[in-house]
Amino acid sequence: MGLETRELAHPSQASRVRLRVYEPQTGGYLLTEERQGTSTVISTLGLFDRREEALGRLEARAAELVRQRYTQTN
Repeated sequence: MGLETRELAHPSQASRVRLRVYEPQTGGYLLTEERQGTSTVISTLGLFDRREEALGRLEARAAELVRQRYTQTN
């Protein structure tokens, strides 16, 4: 489970998107994007030194998806 999670869904697509920030044991803050459909595809959006940077990028990516008609589900 991540430190912060955003889940989004598109009105005309079956897949969902989950953005998560993790704090890996190696240090830093890892931001991932999971696309869930028939299978789950996980992409790394970045490894950040500061939590604030990771959360800022998470919010920016969520805003990009909202502009593509996704809506937040959590």
